[in-house]
Amino acid sequence: MRLLGSSVLFVSLAAPSVLAQTPQPKMGAPLAGLTVAERARFDAGRVDFTHTFQVSEGLGPIFNQASCASCHNNPVGGPGSIKVFRFGFYDEKGVGWDPLDSLGGSLLQLNTINIAYQEAIPPVANVTAQRVTPSVLGDGLIEAIADADILANQTTPPHPTVSGRAHMVHALEDLTGPLRVGRFGWKAQVPTMLSFSGDASLNELGFTNRLLGVESHANGVAPGAFDTVADPEDGPDGNGRHFIDRITDFQRFLAAPPQTPRSGMSGEAIFNSVGCTHCHIASWTTRNDPLLETAIRNKVIRPYSDFLLHDMGAAADFIGDGNAGIQELRTPPLWGVRNRDPLWHDGRVAGGTLQSRLLGPTGVIALHAALGSEAQPSAVAFQALSGADQLKVVAFLDSLGRAEFDWDGDDELDQADLAQFRLAQNGGPYDADDPEAVFDFDQDGDVDNVDLQVFRGVYEADCNNNGTNDLEDVLSGSVPDSNGNLIPDSCETCQTDLGFEGGGTLRISICGDDLTQAGSVATWQVTGALPSSPVLVAFSFTASPFQFVPGEFLVPNQPFLFLVDFLVADAAGGMQFPLYGGGNTPTATFVIQAAGFNGSNIDLSNALAMTVGSP
Repeated sequence: MRLLGSSVLFVSLAAPSVLAQTPQPKMGAPLAGLTVAERARFDAGRVDFTHTFQVSEGLGPIFNQASCASCHNNPVGGPGSIKVFRFGFYDEKGVGWDPLDSLGGSLLQLNTINIAYQEAIPPVANVTAQRVTPSVLGDGLIEAIADADILANQTTPPHPTVSGRAHMVHALEDLTGPLRVGRFGWKAQVPTMLSFSGDASLNELGFTNRLLGVESHANGVAPGAFDTVADPEDGPDGNGRHFIDRITDFQRFLAAPPQTPRSGMSGEAIFNSVGCTHCHIASWTTRNDPLLETAIRNKVIRPYSDFLLHDMGAAADFIGDGNAGIQELRTPPLWGVRNRDPLWHDGRVAGGTLQSRLLGPTGVIALHAALGSEAQPSAVAFQALSGADQLKVVAFLDSLGRAEFDWDGDDELDQADLAQFRLAQNGGPYDADDPEAVFDFDQDGDVDNVDLQVFRGVYEADCNNNGTNDLEDVLSGSVPDSNGNLIPDSCETCQTDLGFEGGGTLRISICGDDLTQAGSVATWQVTGALPSSPVLVAFSFTASPFQFVPGEFLVPNQPFLFLVDFLVADAAGGMQFPLYGGGNTPTATFVIQAAGFNGSNIDLSNALAMTVGSP
């Protein structure tokens, strides 16, 4: 056993490189590049988005949920599992689709503030359907796509087998203005984020606002005395902004889900080859409009949607909406699909893994192959692929929403990911299909210190709770890491603290590896000594505490096994150096205590029981 060492193990890295790209925000994070004022609007909007409404604030009288985040919750702003009901009447030989507006259709508000005013699906309805909550992540960027760019795929379809159709609608904030391309909702029935906020505010929360100021009527019956708050219930705050404005800020400034690796996966090439991108168009560029915020303007995004309505045949919901027919559905964006459970417009594909939700006779791919569906040719082509190629496509789809450096895919950048990063540094070369590609930030085929510097900026674990991530702590040299595993030694095995510190400031600790293991290293650390002063350390096999001077207890049993008398604190009153364990000597436990001088009196540290040696 080498008990004391004179050198300190540390990681030496070059200054962070200036990279051509910055890390992608995680799902639920704000857009990169927001100004201070825009970030404040995002944060304020998030508070309102997660706010749970009370009846006294205007909730109801009929509603579905009491908070936006109740539905959009994976993460906040993302998709959810809560479903709502749509109903109506379809007469194939007569008027066709009737949403039963006069009976409260087509959206059922399932909840009420008073059981005497409860909505139900009317008996005359012969069509009902469930709808699952879509994500709003990245929707501010989708809003910023030019109408003309979306319409181009209507007038010139990317393939003869598809015929996507734009749903032209009025924005609620401009009902007398020009028709806009709808792009939000399962029927592409909403053109702008403000319209989305106003519509959801009334129809999901029962919260009237300046865009929709009349309460929903349960099965067509006016609420009367059940509406206890004057309409509109939404009003301006001190800055003149309404609830619907603030939640619009939050949604507009939500970042798009990340894609890791960003390109090069063979599964995407196969996805393209079978025709999936005829509808799930990968890339768009937002408008270069000087009225747009810099964080939104002229950005290349990869949502994997054409935002058009398509005939889904037998796989449709059979609910009409404005000019959207009963068999038409908007192509849902695929970014973030790895986090969606359940899948499909009615949430019928739920549970299991992304692979199980996509493949098999009840998976999403099979639903695309339904009779009469425009997606049938692509789905059949996918089903004809080899099993290996199908799994490559699944792996590609699993990249849509995956954070960079997130090895285990749990959306937390922590010690589990760091451990795998360190293993990946010793291998390669890697391509985009290798699992290690999540660490290859610059996609140069290896995992090196350039990638580590980027990881340093986004790492999230803070085991010592000092407000700085642990990787930054270690690489900056602000905390010891004698065993070189990039985790602060103080967060690992610490030798037993016996206490007995007196009224002074001197403290000792030994943390890092278990010193009974082969190749183990830990950090001996002293804090609270007088600057540049000597420190004595006494070792014994047993503890026999007694009051050495008033308020100070000497713990190691005397006579000492040995006394180290050559240590000197640094200018900050501390010191640290590595201790090595796991040698050829038998395991032994030592009682250790340090002594310093605080001017006129001795200052005894806490005592430790340190176990070292070979098991």
